[in-house]
This record gives sequence, structure tokens and C-alpha cells, in this order.
Amino acid sequence: MKEYISAFLNENNAVAAFGKADLDGILEKAEYKNVPKLGLILKKEIEGMEQELNTKAPIYFAFEGPFAEDGTPETSYLFLEVKNADSLEANIISRGYDVEKKGDLSYHASGDVAFGFKNNLLVLVTKKKEFDGEKLTKEAFEKVTGDISGGKIDDILSAEGDLVMGISVENLYGTSNTDLQNLSKEKQKQLQEMVADSYVMSTLEFQKGAAVFETRNLFSDGLAKRMFFKNDDRSTIRSALGSGEPRIGISANLDMKKMQAFMNEFSPNAMKDLAESIGGPAQFALMAGGDEALSNVFSGQLGAVMVGEAMAGGSLTPDFNFFVGLNKDGRAMAETFKIFLEAGMAQVKLDEKGLSGYSNAAYVPVQGKKITIPSGCEMFGKKGLTLFLNLDGLDMKQFDFEGEEKLIHLVKYATFEMDNSGSRLYLKARDDNKNAMKQIVQLLYEELADEIAGISL
Repeated sequence: MKEYISAFLNENNAVAAFGKADLDGILEKAEYKNVPKLGLILKKEIEGMEQELNTKAPIYFAFEGPFAEDGTPETSYLFLEVKNADSLEANIISRGYDVEKKGDLSYHASGDVAFGFKNNLLVLVTKKKEFDGEKLTKEAFEKVTGDISGGKIDDILSAEGDLVMGISVENLYGTSNTDLQNLSKEKQKQLQEMVADSYVMSTLEFQKGAAVFETRNLFSDGLAKRMFFKNDDRSTIRSALGSGEPRIGISANLDMKKMQAFMNEFSPNAMKDLAESIGGPAQFALMAGGDEALSNVFSGQLGAVMVGEAMAGGSLTPDFNFFVGLNKDGRAMAETFKIFLEAGMAQVKLDEKGLSGYSNAAYVPVQGKKITIPSGCEMFGKKGLTLFLNLDGLDMKQFDFEGEEKLIHLVKYATFEMDNSGSRLYLKARDDNKNAMKQIVQLLYEELADEIAGISL
């Protein structure tokens, strides 16, 4: 199966995203068989499918661009391993679908869906509009028998995870409808060469007491050199964020000169859009600052935290500390902002490093005191981009979350970190003893039962 999709992807410039899902592993982690009533129905369906399809094998997928604004692809492909083609065909016909033959290929096409199967492979195709299902299905089977891709594509397809996905930066750019198409032919050619053979690999893993989503940048040398995140092992941003025990935090360490150069070359309108969105004196400074305006104003370091103690009943009164690193041009501009901010904050400080503010006098910088970073959020301020959300000790039931929004009730804390090599989102569950997928399914089932309380499950 891996070789099938590897061959399908080889020289297929329309596929912007691809990967595999271990549906069997996810269902086992969810312990779906133990879900009252619904588990029995799903168990029966899966056992029926096991006679025709290898349900233990991953389901592979490929999505062709361009992607719509809601994220849906132009064309989607699913690849499943067939165990018994005759039994599969009989089952499909028994469900009311017509199956046509074209040589050794059996297929069905109707509206925006088509699927075909032969030997040990089933390919399902969906498209946003009606299409020639026979033609597209036949072409898919021709492609899966070609030469495999090798290289980074096969590395991604071989990765472990409940869900593994690869994004082709080259194909995503080639199928997109963005302002990049307005660049000069010379710049477009330069960009095409830079993103060639560049991928982002993503993996999602449901673990006992946690869910982990990671990305890894498999970039060309040219694109890797353009990345503008910086690491700061000393986390100097923390020293400017006062004191207290923050519930939410965000920080960034950016190489502003590299970021500015990238924007100037490949997003020439970005500075104008940024300036207009900020407005005021900052707009004038950025518009008048020329090619180095952004890097002349900002140092590339910034951070903000929401602090506050949980009160009786688990509620929270929030306060905020922030820091924006500034260069010479930025410090001159910040004088105006300092006066404005002082009207609503306990303390505002402007020095050679930048602008800091504290909404509550209890959390201003004090010698020997600093913010207390929650357990599990130790990387805050050290990587290119970091965020954390600490919900430990808060009564989430006081918030009016509905439906799937209540999944936040399961989270003890969340951390996100990103640098030039990739990113990591870690969701720590309140319950350490159950797989995160089981906890998700259990909560969603309870919500479903509440919504249709008048119907016996």
C-alpha cells in the first residue's frame, strides 16, 4: 500500500497533502467497543468490513490543490487494501450501488464521488463538483503502478503515528491562488527553486494522558536558510514579564532582518497591510522607514502573560504583563504609546530593551522575584515561538462551552513551541490514567446523549 501511494505521488504536481491514518489503532485507543450501544453498532460494521478490507492496515490519502478558503481540497483520494474483491463487489451491490467493469477494474461513479477496485486495492475519489469518475479512477490506478517516489516522500509515508501527513510546499505553492502569483517572473522562478523538494511532515499521536501533534520541516537548503526563528536558551524575555503565576503566555524570538528580507522579496504588500492594520504613529513609522522599517523598529523579542489567582469556585480575575523589544526607531515611537498605556495600567516602563507594561501593581518586576512558569511549560521564551495555556485548578464548568467545545474540560495544560526545524503541540489531559482518545470519545458520547436525551440510546 505504501508503494502504491508513493508511486501515485511521483511527479504528481497537483497533490499538496498526503499521508495515512491508523484507523484501527485510533479505534482501539478509543476503546470503542465499550461505548454503550453505539460501540456494538460500530463493532458489527467493522467486523463486516474485515471480510473484504484489511482494516488493520493504514488508510492512505492524497489531496490535490488548490484548497478552498474553508480548507477543502479540489480532489481527494483514499487508498484502502482489499482482502476479497468478489466479496467487496457483492456487498457494494447489496447496498444499492451499480458496479461497472472496465477490463479488470470494477468501479462506480455518481455525482461528486467515485470509487474503483481491482486486485488488492480500492481507490475512492471525491471532487467538489461533478467529474468523469471512470476517467479519474482509471488514471489513479495507472499512477499507482509507476515508479515510487523515494526520498522525503517515502520517509513521510514510513513515519509512525496515529495520523501522519506530509505537505508539499512546492505543490502547495504551484496550485495556490495567492498574491505570490503577482510577483515578477524572476521572483516566481526564484521562489519555485527555493521550495523545490520541500515538505512539512506532521504526526498526531494519542497517548495515555496526552495528545501530541508535531511537525518537522524537511526543507531544501535554500528555504531552510530563509527561516527567521531564533532560540534563546536563557529566555531573557521572562525577566521583562514581571512576577506572578501566569495562566496564558506567548513569546517570540525572531531574526527581524531575515524576516524583513523575506517579506520584502516575496510579500511586498505585507508591510503596507501591517502598517494599515496598526494605524497611528506606528503606521507612519513603518511606511516611512523603507526596506528596513520593521527591523529598525522591533528587536524581534516579545512576550505577554495573563496572570491571576484562581478564587473560590475556580473563577479567575485576569491581569496582564507584556514586553515588546524595540530598536532605536521603535523606542522613539513608543514614547506616544507609553503615555496612552499609563492611563490604564499600574506601571509602564520604556528603556533601551523595549516597552513593558503591567496591569496590576502586584505583578510588576521586583528584585528577586519573577514569573513562575507552570510545570510542563519550561520551554516558554526559549524557542522561536512558544505558547502555553494552564487550566489546572480552574473549574471549566463555569464557562458556557457547548458541544465539542467542552473538550477543553479534558485539558490540564497545553504547550506549543516552534523553531526553524518544526513545531510541537502538547495537550496534557486531566486524567493521566486513560488514553486521550478514550477521554475524547467518552466526552463526545456524553454530549450526544444529552443532546438527544429524549431518545433511548
